[in-house]
Amino acid sequence: MSSPQKSKKEALTFEQSMERLDSIVKRIDSPDTALEEMISLVEEGLQLIRSSRETLRKAELRINMLENDAAPQQSENRVETDPRDNGFTLF
Repeated sequence: MSSPQKSKKEALTFEQSMERLDSIVKRIDSPDTALEEMISLVEEGLQLIRSSRETLRKAELRINMLENDAAPQQSENRVETDPRDNGFTLF
């Protein structure tokens, strides 16, 4: 019998985690869900939340790194403009 939770090797994508969390919330809200199943769903949901937060944290770090790598290039290529020109430059 296979477990509904995937191993680290078969980790869900962020989008799949969000879909699974949505289905967990719907199942928990259902009046016919037994207490033991609810507890199991809450445990799975908490694991998905932790994993998703970590994924978001890593994505934020990557974006910050990309922004930092691009920042020196932007300042080097920056063209001085006259504040009166409304943002338009010639060549």
